[in-house]
Amino acid sequence: MDRTELLTVTHGPVFVDSSGRRARRLRILAVVLCLAFVAAFGVLAGGLFGSSVDLSTAMPTPTASVTASATAR
Repeated sequence: MDRTELLTVTHGPVFVDSSGRRARRLRILAVVLCLAFVAAFGVLAGGLFGSSVDLSTAMPTPTASVTASATAR
């Protein structure tokens, strides 16, 4: 193949989005994905560095329900 053959090769049409809709949609998708990652990492950091919860105060126990019903009478 010589130089003249390389210059005469033509390619098909190239798609150009002149309205900008594709770029806008991709930008919105990128922002949504970034916000999802930030939220996921926030939950992860909260789980790793957050305070521990004492389950004995968060969950009702049989003794607590007996005590509550005894004081209600």
